[in-house]
Amino acid sequence: MNPQQLGVAYPMTFVLDAAGRVERKIVEANYRLRNGGRWLVEELLGVAANEGEPRIETTTTGPLAIVSGRAWLDSPSYFPYQRLGLHLELGVAPGWHVYGPAVAAGDTTLGIDIVSSPDGVRMGPIAWPEPTPFRIPGLDEEFSVYEGTVAMTIPLEFTIPRNSGVVRLEIAVRFQTCSATECLPPNAIALTLAVPEAPVP
Repeated sequence: MNPQQLGVAYPMTFVLDAAGRVERKIVEANYRLRNGGRWLVEELLGVAANEGEPRIETTTTGPLAIVSGRAWLDSPSYFPYQRLGLHLELGVAPGWHVYGPAVAAGDTTLGIDIVSSPDGVRMGPIAWPEPTPFRIPGLDEEFSVYEGTVAMTIPLEFTIPRNSGVVRLEIAVRFQTCSATECLPPNAIALTLAVPEAPVP
């Protein structure tokens, strides 16, 4: 903690059960950071925003149309020092797979990088979906892969001062696609979101 911040109250969220007992406490390490409403509801209750609600969305398709990507933010705008949820959905063509986040040396893991302009958006820990075991006949090794639709939500912290205006998010998804008989060279797809700053209430 910064010595200059001693005595400053830090935000804390208490989650109560039906009887009013505290089930969970969420304590922030940054006294300025706050959770967005939709992010908090989804994090605590697992209830995603409705498809019809306003949001910012983008899509793309990778080389050979084997991997496609879709990304959207759970809010149509951001407040400075707010945590929002970035939803990322990858589609892998039938007969192909991508490696999970933890694989053997020499294979390319699924990875995500996010750069913001202006700088200041930080990516929180990713809760990766459970991969599927995959075996190739004749090999003893078991691989962890993703097939079909791969969906995840990534917390984004907008540690950006007021009046920063539109924030441009450049999202890079790195992967290697393989089938039961061949692996293609490592590749990536790029998605871009332009997130406006919310007006002062």
